[in-house]
Amino acid sequence: MKKILVTLMALASLTALAAKYRNGVYRGVFVSGQETQVEVQFTLTGDKVEKASYRTLEYKGENYLKNEKLADQKAKYQAALEATVGKPVDEALEMLYKPADIEQAGASVRGTKIRAAMQNALIHGVYTPAK
Repeated sequence: MKKILVTLMALASLTALAAKYRNGVYRGVFVSGQETQVEVQFTLTGDKVEKASYRTLEYKGENYLKNEKLADQKAKYQAALEATVGKPVDEALEMLYKPADIEQAGASVRGTKIRAAMQNALIHGVYTPAK
């Protein structure tokens, strides 16, 4: 009986160490000047970003997701967010400090806004837990 309890405790400890964040869907925002500029939604599985999308992408009243004139900027922001998919979340967040290093994103992308929105999601916890 003692061996079984020790084994179960060891397994529980390893499981707790394996994942830092709960599996599921996360949502977070970056707000500046009372304007929600970036709102992201992403799925974490085992601390790895599985899916990521924008719910809001605006600046000075211009909606990058709907305005066809801003399609090139939207594509750059999309490339930055998509670069996080498949990576451990901590690595993905760090990568967003240098969007110029992300292929097809470039220096005009404000990766720190994306990073701040993702960090906000992690701070607030899982929006929809995995089933």
